Amino acid sequence: MRAFALVTICAVLLSACDQREKELEQKILELEQLSAQKNDDIDSFITSLNNIQSNLDSIKELEGIITSRAISGEKATNAEDAIVDDMVLIYENMKKTRSQIETLEKQLSQSSIASDKLKALLTSLKKDIEKKDAEIAQLKEGLAQSNIYIDQLMSSVDRLALENERRVQVIQEKNQALQAKEEELQKGFWTMGTVKELRDKSIIDKEGAFLGLGGVKVLSENMNLEDLTQVNIQEVKEIAIGTKKAELVSPHPKGSYEFVEENKTVTKLSISDADAFWRNSKVLVIVTN
Repeated sequence: MRAFALVTICAVLLSACDQREKELEQKILELEQLSAQKNDDIDSFITSLNNIQSNLDSIKELEGIITSRAISGEKATNAEDAIVDDMVLIYENMKKTRSQIETLEKQLSQSSIASDKLKALLTSLKKDIEKKDAEIAQLKEGLAQSNIYIDQLMSSVDRLALENERRVQVIQEKNQALQAKEEELQKGFWTMGTVKELRDKSIIDKEGAFLGLGGVKVLSENMNLEDLTQVNIQEVKEIAIGTKKAELVSPHPKGSYEFVEENKTVTKLSISDADAFWRNSKVLVIVTN
């Protein structure tokens, strides 16, 4: 009696799947007829729909396999494990299908196609997924009538899957934190200008001797980094200058850089050893004249 009930439930499910498969095929055919108008976008939609159809076909096939195993009367542990594995595949295909539908929605919102038929199709696909969820619930109920309780059997599978998702999430968060830290470590700032320009922006202190470029100049504690140009210290190799004279106010070891001159003009600052150059200060200030 239990087996008969399960067969009845699964027969109804498979019949419903066949009907929806025909409906989806008809929808794909309609899209193909529209492809002459919007070839690229329509082709993309058709590819996505074919992928969804493939997922639904896989789900239908798995439902049939589960039914066969359930009504065979086998109670061996390996048979139940196989059913659990098939149910996991069904859930994964359902998840994949939902993701593909979300992708279709994004494509439609960004597409040159403004078709009511396509919007209606997406709505229909969402309803199909809701129906499929209900069918899977029915399948689980039919299995329960054969004393195969999927929720109990899958509890360990779900727990392991959840633990795996959490591990992946932790790894991703750590990687993001390391990336953010690395980006922060690679962050540098630079600016250049005359003594007056730098003093007006509070980049160098007003106190000290400023007699020519050889005077004493001190970086201001009130400096606003937003007034400087941000760079990646490992990527910037040279900075164009284009003035008669230039010197560094910020502390950078000699030998890690040089001023390049042409025709009595300082054309650029060339950084030969980035690690050494930025070791003492991540702020580069150049006084020009």
